[in-house]
This record gives sequence, structure tokens and C-alpha cells, in this order.
Amino acid sequence: MLYDGHVHMGYFSRIGHKYPFYYSPRRVLGVLDRAGVDEFIVSSTTAQAKEIHLKEIIREAQEMKRVAGRRAHIFFWMSGHLFDEDPSMSYLETGLFEGIKLHELVTPWVSVRTSDLRKILSKAEKLSFPVQFHAGPMNGCRPTELSKFAEEYPNINFDFSHARPMKEMSRVVSSHENVFTDMAYMPFPEFFDKFEWKNRLMFGSDFPAYHMSDSRTFSVSYRERSHATSRIIALCNNAFQQFLRNRSVTMQEA
Repeated sequence: MLYDGHVHMGYFSRIGHKYPFYYSPRRVLGVLDRAGVDEFIVSSTTAQAKEIHLKEIIREAQEMKRVAGRRAHIFFWMSGHLFDEDPSMSYLETGLFEGIKLHELVTPWVSVRTSDLRKILSKAEKLSFPVQFHAGPMNGCRPTELSKFAEEYPNINFDFSHARPMKEMSRVVSSHENVFTDMAYMPFPEFFDKFEWKNRLMFGSDFPAYHMSDSRTFSVSYRERSHATSRIIALCNNAFQQFLRNRSVTMQEA
């Protein structure tokens, strides 16, 4: 049993292809099936395209739910132009989406659109949605920068994805009970025991991001990244389940 906390569908660059390759819901699910993935969190990279509108993103999400059912936990990748198309974010209340994905390098939410970011996070809090931030060493993406939002919205579970920079991320996870991270696009399981993750480190493949530089077949490259001991997988699966849970319920149980 394996839960993947960081998967994408939609258009993505791939080695050997001149134009972005479309990873359809059915194609993505086929790879996950062959890799033995039971449940997964998925967001659409198609949301980055300026000519793509809400109706296309919703239709793609509906297709994923049709083929994957409850196995797929769909996060809405909130790009600036999609927010501007409907600032009320009414589509988040349809039951189709279960969380929100934010990427500073696609839309500068942290550095420029902070007011809109707080509207998004307030909506997530109202809906009991977890939120996934792209994290890394870049401005607006560092774990210490993002941690202020975890403090401001303690009822939201946050995934500061990619577990990097690892030392900084470990400190933030250790000091914020509502911060999780995932190992998407990171060497796994080599660094698992290197830092303290408070049982809030999820497995994440970042599929199909690594096909930008890896020409091997989908299943082979995925299986190599998901190989780990049963102890590590069990801890990662538990973190996945806790991340998706309503935070207020989790705090009451504690």
C-alpha cells in the first residue's frame, strides 16, 4: 500500500518532446496503478496556461474523479488568472476539490499578491481544506517565509512540498504542528532519517515532473523512486492521512 501526496496531471515538458506532453487523468492513473499506489493527491499543471479557463480545469478534475473515484484527492492549482476569473472561488464548494495548491514561481502570491493569498487561505480555512505550497530555496518559497501563514492560519494543515532546504524545512516542521512536507523530486529514502520530521513527512513522486530529464518508461522510473522499507512507507502513509484530515477534528482528538 502506497499513498502519493504529490502528483500532477495536465501539460508538462518531457525529454525528447518538442512540445509539452499531456498527461491525461487516465494516463496518470495507469502509471499509479502499475506502481501500486492506492490513494494520491493530484493537481493540474494545465492551470498554469493563461489560455486555459476554469471550465477546462473543472472538466479535467471531473474526468479524474470519474476514472479514479475516491482514490484521487484533487487539489485546485490556484493560478492568478484563475483566481481573477472568479475571486469568490465558488467552484471550491462543489465537492470536487479537496484542497488548494499554490506555486510562487507561477503566481507571486507571497511576494506580490499577499492580500489575495489571504483571501484564498481564508476560503481554505472555511472549507477545512489543506493547502500545498511549493517550497524551496527561492524567494517566496522558503519554509521560514511560508511559516508565517501556518501561524496565521493554525486551523489549516499545510504541505510545504519538496522538503527543501531540508535542514530549514525540518526546523519549521518541528516547530509548527500544522506543517507537513513531502519528498517530491527528492532522493528517497536516503534522507529519511537524516532530519526530524515529526511523522509529518509524506511520500511524493512529483509525477510526471522528472520526465523533463528522465527518458525511462513511466513505471520503471516511478518504482525506483517509491522503493523503501515498510517502516518508512507506513510512516509516510500515516502522514498522508493526517494531512488530509480536518485539523479541528485532529486537535480535538489530541
